[in-house]
Amino acid sequence: MRFSAMAKVQHYRGLNTNLDNLYNSVKQVLQDQKELRIVSEYKGLLNSIPLRSVVAVNTSPKVWAGSLREIHFSITGNPDDYAVEVASGAWFGSLIWPGAVGLVLGGPVGLAAGVAVGGIMAYEFEKHIWEKVLEVVKRDSAVHPTIDSVNHYND
Repeated sequence: MRFSAMAKVQHYRGLNTNLDNLYNSVKQVLQDQKELRIVSEYKGLLNSIPLRSVVAVNTSPKVWAGSLREIHFSITGNPDDYAVEVASGAWFGSLIWPGAVGLVLGGPVGLAAGVAVGGIMAYEFEKHIWEKVLEVVKRDSAVHPTIDSVNHYND
């Protein structure tokens, strides 16, 4: 099987954010998904820096090309200087595999559908998590985030 993974990190500075609320809000989003099961959770220190992390996996017996395999969410740092990372993996993540699976299962129409599905579901769920992160950062920070207070990094 071919897997793909997407990761994105945002570094926030000077916001004085309630990181417990941020972590608990995203964890609740994961728990609300009936097909996801939390398999790992960590709250503690990593090299003397606070770390909160949760991993959830897709337990659905129906797996489609591009569907979410797992999602990792972590917050590292303190309320005034922290990084949020969201990484997701998709089943048959490369476009070659969904297209090939679609071709085998449905001919030329299946090929088009397979390529269209590749990565979309995992991407959409990761996008939903980032929307929740932004909502909580705006709501639970003493200072409203600006372009100068956030750095973005993509994998």
